[in-house]
Amino acid sequence: MRSSERPLVHTTPVQPARRRALLGAALVATAARAVPARAQTPAPKAVATSTTTGASTPTLLSPRMRQLQADWAAGHGSGGFWHQAAASGTPLVEPGADGGEQLITFLWRGPSASAELEETRSISVSWAMRSSDGFAMERLADSDVWFLTLRVPAGLHASYQLVPNANLPAGADRMARARAEDAVARTDPLNPLRWPSRPQRGVVGTEPWVERSALRLPGAPAAPWRGGAAATAQGNVRHHRHTSQRLTGPARERDVSLYLPAGADGAAPGTLPLLIVFDRESYLDRVDLPATLDALIAQQRIPALAALFVGNPTRALRATELPCDPGFADYLALELLPWAHERCPALSTQAQDRVVAGSSYGGLASAWAAFRHPEVFGQVLALSGSFWWGPTNVPHLPGFQRFGEGEWLTREFAREPRKPVRFFITAGLMEITLTGDGGGILDTSRHLRNVLQAKGYEVLYQEFAGGHDGYAWGDGLARGLIALLGQRSAAPQPS
Repeated sequence: MRSSERPLVHTTPVQPARRRALLGAALVATAARAVPARAQTPAPKAVATSTTTGASTPTLLSPRMRQLQADWAAGHGSGGFWHQAAASGTPLVEPGADGGEQLITFLWRGPSASAELEETRSISVSWAMRSSDGFAMERLADSDVWFLTLRVPAGLHASYQLVPNANLPAGADRMARARAEDAVARTDPLNPLRWPSRPQRGVVGTEPWVERSALRLPGAPAAPWRGGAAATAQGNVRHHRHTSQRLTGPARERDVSLYLPAGADGAAPGTLPLLIVFDRESYLDRVDLPATLDALIAQQRIPALAALFVGNPTRALRATELPCDPGFADYLALELLPWAHERCPALSTQAQDRVVAGSSYGGLASAWAAFRHPEVFGQVLALSGSFWWGPTNVPHLPGFQRFGEGEWLTREFAREPRKPVRFFITAGLMEITLTGDGGGILDTSRHLRNVLQAKGYEVLYQEFAGGHDGYAWGDGLARGLIALLGQRSAAPQPS
């Protein structure tokens, strides 16, 4: 079956003359991004349920929904439709205009006129995609069928929830809207696939456990490590409270966890590669990364390695520590890493044996840590990194400027001499900007790749059919580890 994941692009250092030409083009692209966003053409809308033909009844994109529309108009009920939907599962999946697209139709069954149930006033889809119009469903005539049809990349893999009758405050901003939707969000009753599963070693976070529906369309890349660790030897995870002597205030204390693979007690000093991961609670609880590491090691896809999970003292600090904070990068390299080595002498002391990894702001922090301390962190694994970031372009933070320039770290990489660091970068095809300014995660990840290539870095780059979503990041991190470290083991390459 055809995989939706784009082939891994492996770029190697280029010759000096070619490198200068590429770097010049990359810097021109950086300058072009300084044009005010509002002056550029907006991106196309992501939602496409129907098209208008001038007739009183819109033409629906989904052939299955067009058939239901005709059946309803002819006086037939919806019972047969719901029976088929329950048997096949939702959302409905149909071919797109070409092999690169598919149509998906989310469904919600509202009460019939005679049912003594709460009336459906509104229903929408909550997921990690973006649209200027949101993802509201519409009702099919006066039936009990609510639906939303979208054109998506083939092989999409993502998680979502359905949000019925959300009470949105007037003038609500994005965060207030999210809180109102979270209060009533639920899984899709006709989709049996759920995410996340409870972690094998128990939950460490304090936030309420939230279950989501998962969507894995035909053509999504295989993930043979999923669910494959139950019968393998489990590594050990120990939780610690670390107190910093370098950081101050609330940042001084944080939770960290250290994963050691099965058999680590017998490892020789300085032999275990180390993975450093940000957003500790997310990667322990939702992604269950220790179980993935158990499976990858047992399947000989990567060598036995240790992992250090770094927590955020507060949510507010996450937004200030991870985006290119020199003090936090120094804490990682000069304080937290020596602390880990004291507890596990088997950890390698070589920079090329250390992979610093994260998603979103964590992806940005990974690249920044290696930029500031290449003598400590030799490999970067950035998942949907927030490379759009700049000191003055983040709304709601002090110093925000409406036309503040972003991509600060990319410009730093362009200015500085090449450092001894390798990269694995991945971004979702649906992580796009809505303003047409090229400032989305997909565009800025591509731009960073181009700048790094122009500077002579080794870059492993991959795009996936999805969005800003932990459901996809777990697989992306596994693929990144295989790409960066797999050659050291007798590992079969991922299918």
